[in-house]
Amino acid sequence: MRLRPAAIAVLAAACAARPAPAHEAGGGFILLMPTGVWITGAALAVAATFLALALVPDRVFAPPAPAPPASARIRALQDASSLLSCGAAVFLLFAALAGKDDPLANPAPLAVWTLGWILMTPAVAVFGNLWLWANPWTGLLRLFGLGARPLLRLPAWPGILPAVLQLCHLIWIDLISLHATDPERLFRHLLAYLAVNGAAMALFGIDVWSRRGEPLSVLFRLLSALSPLRPGSGRWLVLPGAEALVRPPLGRSETAFIVILLAAGTFDGIAATFRWLAATGINPLEFPGRSAVIWTNTAGLAATAGLLAAGFLGALALGRRLAGQTVPLAAMAAASAWSLLPIYVAYLVSHFAMRIVMDLQYLWKTASDPLGRGWDLFGTAAYFPSQSLFGTEAGVHLIWSCQVAAITLGHGVAVLMAHGAAVRLFGGGRAALRAGLPLAVLMVGYTWLGLALLAMPRI
Repeated sequence: MRLRPAAIAVLAAACAARPAPAHEAGGGFILLMPTGVWITGAALAVAATFLALALVPDRVFAPPAPAPPASARIRALQDASSLLSCGAAVFLLFAALAGKDDPLANPAPLAVWTLGWILMTPAVAVFGNLWLWANPWTGLLRLFGLGARPLLRLPAWPGILPAVLQLCHLIWIDLISLHATDPERLFRHLLAYLAVNGAAMALFGIDVWSRRGEPLSVLFRLLSALSPLRPGSGRWLVLPGAEALVRPPLGRSETAFIVILLAAGTFDGIAATFRWLAATGINPLEFPGRSAVIWTNTAGLAATAGLLAAGFLGALALGRRLAGQTVPLAAMAAASAWSLLPIYVAYLVSHFAMRIVMDLQYLWKTASDPLGRGWDLFGTAAYFPSQSLFGTEAGVHLIWSCQVAAITLGHGVAVLMAHGAAVRLFGGGRAALRAGLPLAVLMVGYTWLGLALLAMPRI
């Protein structure tokens, strides 16, 4: 049999190949959203904006009654659940060291990033603050009588700045660092994170540090305001985001926390596009790896946060001018920053839709043999994760439809929340409508950007 030159080249490359570091499932394939699909999504966003601003009466935004505090029985159950979560965290630490080096065959990267970050975010936005049941500190600390009475007083002036700084560190690890999913590196990051925040809760008090210092507690507390479920209250269902109307006003550091969160999600989509890589002088078809863009992406992430903050504050300032009001800009930002959260949740779900499908399959397989010892605890060790959903026309259209639906729904909730904040500040009527119009336009643009990023060529 005579081999063609192309076949000889392929065989030579295969023989010369060396093992390559494993990568996340989400980077294994790309489904570019067709132009017609994202134009349809953008049109739906504009229609949702018009309906929210023109047809929804102001009385809809009447604040609901505050949710009742958790009973002693519920708190005891949460502490018991926290102990289970603590045990799971210890096991993940062990698995990160003793398990396989492949991040798709080790439960630690899959559990931390896919379950603990990507999936927990929409779950909290829908069902409420599930982190109260899943955090790994409170049960253990209360079991040993720690954290109930703070040993040190945390000054009031920094607000939630400790949580903001830790959030920036987590984002940098996830988006910029070279070893975001490496199990051994993740062991160090996770151990440090658990130790630092556990010690801080013991020193400053569980409630104080959870509210102001631990970024996941802050994140999920804020996101829980989006939940339409209010168990134990007179009304079990409210408008998504209505809870934000009865929450205390956001401080400046909380507003910064939300802006950074949304900016990180946006830059995560931008950094993988051909356009961004070309702008940084890199051939996207010969991408050399994260090490080549580590400082460029760090600067890009900071610039994205700065541009988003400027656009957000600029839209509020213009809205105040159109409404002819003198409400302080800080008060407008504190009331309106809540409306950025549903945009973040929607883009997170749409951006990671394919990764969620794949990583859950890898987690299902890895659960039977978490330490790579050849076990088959649940009968799933032989399961082969499949991309078959993305190989059919129906499957691809399903993914695109879910992405467009998530972004459009998130946009609609965001516009409603922004208009509700304007009604609270300006008393409804034309003043509220004019004040919220620039922010609504900004949200339409952001929705267009989110859909456009899903349609752009990327690595």
